[in-house]
Amino acid sequence: MKTLLLLTDFSSTANHAVVYGYDFAKLLEAEVILCNVVNVPAEIPQYETILLPFGNYDLIEEESIEELKRLKKYLEHHDHNKGFHPPVSYLCETGVLTDKIYNLVSKRQIDLIIMGTHASSGLKHLLLGNHTRYMLDMISVPLLLVSPKEKLTQIKWIAFATDFNRNEIPALCKLTKFASLLEAEIILMNVRNEDPSQKMDRQQQFLSTVKKECHYPKILCQSIENKSIVKGLEKLCNKNGRDGLLSIVHKNRNFINEILIGSQTQKLAKRLVLPLLVLPPNIN
Repeated sequence: MKTLLLLTDFSSTANHAVVYGYDFAKLLEAEVILCNVVNVPAEIPQYETILLPFGNYDLIEEESIEELKRLKKYLEHHDHNKGFHPPVSYLCETGVLTDKIYNLVSKRQIDLIIMGTHASSGLKHLLLGNHTRYMLDMISVPLLLVSPKEKLTQIKWIAFATDFNRNEIPALCKLTKFASLLEAEIILMNVRNEDPSQKMDRQQQFLSTVKKECHYPKILCQSIENKSIVKGLEKLCNKNGRDGLLSIVHKNRNFINEILIGSQTQKLAKRLVLPLLVLPPNIN
């Protein structure tokens, strides 16, 4: 892990994610890039025909750069702990958020993107709001989504939501490299709704294959029987405590679809408040 891209629009929620990301960079001994994208009105359909004079954009960019400088100074001046201090740089772009981030990731070595969610009502709104869905569709690097209430502690475990699909193994192997930097345990979490004996055979075979191909000793598996994927994961995560995070592969439609259009209530999703690490299906 070398470079973390921390996205901010200078709201309190976004800057909370920046502080979280800076502390995360300390754990990984990584550098930090603070990034603000000045969104053009064309990104909002009802404002497609409205164009601001170029001078206005220049002024907004200048203000953005000043805010980025202040944020950089805040991070550096409030880091009084001994040990590694992440190098901090910043950049301001003007255009469509997803396009600018895509181009940036294509040109530079970005290992992880961190952004906050403006919703405090759980995964459902987290995935639906504030460009997040579009970011999920275009990412080629891991994306860590941080809720406004989340505080960074030592990451002792990383849950990986799985249905024992062999196509998940490349992402899992990448995740083991990430986990090794944190000295964290990986917990394969599966929510079953079929005969436990049939699922157990698949579980053991999958676990054996993962250990063989990923070469990481700290991997275990936990399963629970529940008709709801979200509720089952909630129970498993709560069982393991608050010092972890949940990861999924973006193409894991069983999980994504249940959050977006499934039968679970907002209240259920609200209780799953761990940071969410979204892994692209094809990860280098």
